[in-house]
Amino acid sequence: VGVILKVTLLGQAPTDQAQPKAETEPSADDKGPKGSKGSVPISKSKKLEERVKASGSRIAKAATTIYNLRGVCLLRIAIGVYLIRQTHWPLKKKTKDFYKYAHELSEQLSQPSIMFKARLTNGQEIMLDDYREAYWWLKKKTPQDARVMAWWDYGYQIAGIANRTTIADGNTWNHEHIATLGRILSGAEEKAHRVARHLADYVLVWAGGGGDDLAKSPHMARIGNSVYHDICPGDPTCSQFGFYQGRYRG
Repeated sequence: VGVILKVTLLGQAPTDQAQPKAETEPSADDKGPKGSKGSVPISKSKKLEERVKASGSRIAKAATTIYNLRGVCLLRIAIGVYLIRQTHWPLKKKTKDFYKYAHELSEQLSQPSIMFKARLTNGQEIMLDDYREAYWWLKKKTPQDARVMAWWDYGYQIAGIANRTTIADGNTWNHEHIATLGRILSGAEEKAHRVARHLADYVLVWAGGGGDDLAKSPHMARIGNSVYHDICPGDPTCSQFGFYQGRYRG
């Protein structure tokens, strides 16, 4: 390596022989054009630029030579194997954990259920089957051409299980359509009825529990207010919408 650096960087041969002295006579490049009186010396900046280029070329050549040495190649291979071993096993374990988690979650998401297990205050375990009972009631007790109004969360289930037409479902591409439904379900009873009677024959409302329609009413009002601004005047997000002291505030 030392010999290579000496040859490539310094341009010296690996011998102890003294180098010949530089000629005092200027080179052809330093001489002026033929026929001119006297010579025109090369500027210092140009000489410095040439020396920098020459040094850079020698450094690049030295680096390439060292990089391709047999010992350096073996060292690079050893470092690569070490890094792979250090990262492979932890990554493999994390990959297995993620694969297991993803498949468990996919089973839960791909099989939505309308029946849930719950536990009473005395510890008794029960099965909540209210959704299915409500949809079967609609299927058995309502005419086949009946129209059912409900928040869009239940639209697909009403259509699939009860086999009845719904006003809205999970296909919420028409924002104004959903906003109209939000206006009806979050508005005052008399005003809401005057609109709902022209759109549907039945209204399905989920009541009871922490996530019922009463809990969703601020969300319904917020969506409705995005089109019908009189639902929450001066309050675009309907942050003050809700119920308090048993009285409706809307």
